[in-house]
Amino acid sequence: MHTETDAMKSPAGQARRSLGFRTALVAFAALSLVMTACGDGSDDSASDDSSQAPAQAGAAAGAPEAEFVQLKGVSTSVDLDPSTAAVLQQNKVTVTPVEPATASMNGSTTTVSFPITEGYVAVYPKSETPFIRGTFSHSGGMTFKAGGKSLTATDFIVNPGSSTLTATVGGKGVQLLDLDGTNVKMSSDGGVTKLEGTVAKLSTAAADALNQTFGVSIFKQGIPLGTVRIAATGTAGPGGAPQAQLQDLKGVSTNVDLDPSTAAVLQQNKVSVSPVEPATASMNGSTTTVSFPITEGYVSVYPQDQSPFIRGTFSHSGGLTFKAGGKSLTATDFIVNPGSSTLTATVGGKGVQLLDLDGTNVKMSSDGGVTKLEGTVAKLSTAAADALNQTFGVSIFKQGIPLGTVRIAASETEPSVQTASSGPAPSSAAPASPAPSGTPSGGVATGGGGTSGSGSVPILPLVLASVAVVLAAAGAAGARRSSRSSSS
Repeated sequence: MHTETDAMKSPAGQARRSLGFRTALVAFAALSLVMTACGDGSDDSASDDSSQAPAQAGAAAGAPEAEFVQLKGVSTSVDLDPSTAAVLQQNKVTVTPVEPATASMNGSTTTVSFPITEGYVAVYPKSETPFIRGTFSHSGGMTFKAGGKSLTATDFIVNPGSSTLTATVGGKGVQLLDLDGTNVKMSSDGGVTKLEGTVAKLSTAAADALNQTFGVSIFKQGIPLGTVRIAATGTAGPGGAPQAQLQDLKGVSTNVDLDPSTAAVLQQNKVSVSPVEPATASMNGSTTTVSFPITEGYVSVYPQDQSPFIRGTFSHSGGLTFKAGGKSLTATDFIVNPGSSTLTATVGGKGVQLLDLDGTNVKMSSDGGVTKLEGTVAKLSTAAADALNQTFGVSIFKQGIPLGTVRIAASETEPSVQTASSGPAPSSAAPASPAPSGTPSGGVATGGGGTSGSGSVPILPLVLASVAVVLAAAGAAGARRSSRSSSS
């Protein structure tokens, strides 16, 4: 738990336009500064147990200096620390990548690379903490093996605000690494912005899990796993100042009630659908529900006249497997992007837009501290339909087929969020209430929330109410497109 953390970040600005490219450089320069600052000042108060990390709520008094509404590619790479690699080798512990992650050798250095699949990153003035906010996700992972036993960590999610890397281990979200950016450096090469020099160190939770798995005591908190290199591209955001933010979204789950008509067609064609752990399936009468745990995320709410006015991403563990005729197709690592009303997944090692989200009839409610969104319809995307048809040699899957009805249940340990003074909150927000006495504070190492603003409101009802408006608008737009295409 003694981490010299940094906001190791990669807002990446691949800009095919010079403005976007300059924005990317501003973002990465800011990232370099924040990581260096965090490396210089160690903070022994940061926790390595992801279960203790609160959902930090904060708001900016102004707009971010740089923003990337969709961070994609290229990869995050780790050059394994030679000393640590030697200790692992002496103890006969092997480290191998989980596809689509890859490993390569450069002299005596082993490098493991993890493709970036989706993300959102915003850079604020340095006077605001944390001033790097968002999350970005990866496909693949790493497996440690020794003595016939193994431990696998996948679905890596970097949170620049807390300078941590979270992974799925044994079906649970675990803060795997602390990120120390004392010596980080930035460069640009052919439209790809790079950050190099951040040191990834084992967290207490990761060290404990490894020691317990292999019955040893060689793994310690703070051991350097390796040096991180991020190469990224992205789409610059439209700007504007958010009204509210949820900086560290965790739990509960996103549930999908499978559409009965679609389920019947699948059954007739002998196509089975089953969950990939830790996702689960349950029956309620004749309805099958598949649940996917929410692992990490960041969501910000902007005025409704700014598009998109819900920005961010939130990730899930688990997935779905489709099987028929001895063949199968598996989709995992679901990432919801409320700004684009889409769900992206890893399929065959690649990020694929799996579902389009139609929120025409979405409704919001609250129950015992858990805020819920119900009624969004998840429909197969063109890419998903093509992949399923190609896998099984059929033509039954079509773009727009309803996979099921989505129910999102989300919670946070920090009940309130400061709202920006610029502009009123959406009309669906709950009444204002006093700010809690435990409003988080501190620098990037502790993920402290911003404190500027004029009041506070419950963050999840505000965020999810706004998401409901976005999804409803997306559903209406989809209906208009469908009507126009049918009339033509």
